[in-house]
Amino acid sequence: MMAENYGFRRLSKILDSDGSEIREQFIVAGLLLTIFERFKKCVVDRVDGFFSDHIEIRDGRLKYTRGDEFKKLIKEKGVHAPGQHANKEFRAALHWFCDLGAITEDEFHDIERIYALRNDIGHELLQIIADDNKSPIKLDDVLTTFSVYLKVVRWWVKEVEVTTDPDFDQERYDNINWDEVESIDTIFLREIIRKSLLGNTDWQEIEKHVHANQAGSVPNEQAVAVEAGDAVKPKS
Repeated sequence: MMAENYGFRRLSKILDSDGSEIREQFIVAGLLLTIFERFKKCVVDRVDGFFSDHIEIRDGRLKYTRGDEFKKLIKEKGVHAPGQHANKEFRAALHWFCDLGAITEDEFHDIERIYALRNDIGHELLQIIADDNKSPIKLDDVLTTFSVYLKVVRWWVKEVEVTTDPDFDQERYDNINWDEVESIDTIFLREIIRKSLLGNTDWQEIEKHVHANQAGSVPNEQAVAVEAGDAVKPKS
C-alpha cells in the first residue's frame, strides 16, 4: 500500500511477481551497457587512428598520438547542450561518421538519446526499474545501438579499410556482400544478445517477424539483430 501511495506501483508489482520482469530489465540493462561501451570505443578509436600523427603498440594495445584534425573536430563538434552527455570525443567522432553518410541524422540523435539512458542505467538503475515516473529500459534501445554499431563497422570496412588496401582490386570489391560484413566484436556481441534473450517474449516476436520476412531463405541471426529496430517495437 505504501509503495502505491508514493508512486511506486511498478515496485509493488515487482515484489508481488515471480521475478521474471525484473530479470528481463536487468538483462536488457546489461546488454545496453555492454554494447554501448564497445560501440563508443570503436567509434572513437577509428577516428582517432584515422587522424593520428603516430601509432604504436604498447602493452599489447594500439596507442594513438592524437592528430590536430581530430582535436579540431572535438573542439567544433564535441560541444554538448544542457542535459546532453559530456563525452566530447565520442560526439565529435560520431558526427564525423554522420557527416560522411555512414549513419543518418536520426540515428545520430537516437545514439545521443541512448547515451543519456546509458548514464541513467549506470547511476540510477534501481530507480529506473522501480519508479513509475521513469521509462522502463526497452529492448529496442539495445537493438538500435547494435544496428548503428554494425552500420559504422560496415561503412568503415567498405570505405576505409578496403579502399586503402592495395591487394583489393575492383573485382574483389564488387563481389563482397557488404551487408554481411562484421567485426569479431559485433559477431561476439550478436551471440551475447541472442543467448541472453532466449525466452524473452519481445525477442521471440521480433525473431518471428524477421523470419517471416525471410521466407524461402535461411534464417540469419545477424538479420534479426539488424532489422529488429524497424520490425516490432517491444512493449513499454
